[in-house]
Amino acid sequence: MEIFGTLMLTLIAGLSTCLGYFFTYIKSKNIDKLVCISLSFAMGVMILISIKELIPSPIKYILITNNIYTSLSIIISIPIIIYLLFFLVNKIIKNNNSLYRVGVLNTLTLILHNIPEGIVTFMSSKINIKLGLKLTLAIIAHNIPEGICISIPIYYATKNRKKAFIYTLIAGISELFGALLVYILFNKYITSSILNIILYSIGCLMIIISIKEILPEVLKYNNYLWILIGILLSLFILLL
Repeated sequence: MEIFGTLMLTLIAGLSTCLGYFFTYIKSKNIDKLVCISLSFAMGVMILISIKELIPSPIKYILITNNIYTSLSIIISIPIIIYLLFFLVNKIIKNNNSLYRVGVLNTLTLILHNIPEGIVTFMSSKINIKLGLKLTLAIIAHNIPEGICISIPIYYATKNRKKAFIYTLIAGISELFGALLVYILFNKYITSSILNIILYSIGCLMIIISIKEILPEVLKYNNYLWILIGILLSLFILLL
């Protein structure tokens, strides 16, 4: 029963990503405005989550648990490897629609983000159910804008709500996949070092996606007021 409860918390946290999909039903006379603000919002969320939550603790952990040369090697090499992998994935995605490419890359990034997040939620809930509940609520709060990051670009690139929902659902379900992965296979092998390196890698990937893909896309709309509104909204949501 305890395991069922922890898995349910992880599932709820993951599926909250799908709430972002419902933003595709918002009617806007100016679609460009909605897409620009949504992408700016997504960019702000991804960068701020990385800087505030995903990167600082792993860097601190790496510096504490390794000598300075090993620490610097890890901290410097991971972004370089991530960038090269990002470059390869970008070449594989041959769709010429840049907005669609942004949606697909966001999906892949958030899958990689949600798997370790599911591991963290599961392990925290297993240790202390109250801690797991608090973590679940925090994850729900930032998973909704993550759902927007996926669904809005996919929907407005393809005009296909079903496809937007499927991509968002896959990203959300990956959180439960992470919990099941650690429960069934890797419960004994997930160390703090591995988890921190994964979280640091995801933070680097989010920043690279934001700067290399989302930022050029929003600048195409040539309206800095819309961009500013999206970024300020992301800041407001993450400070709640």
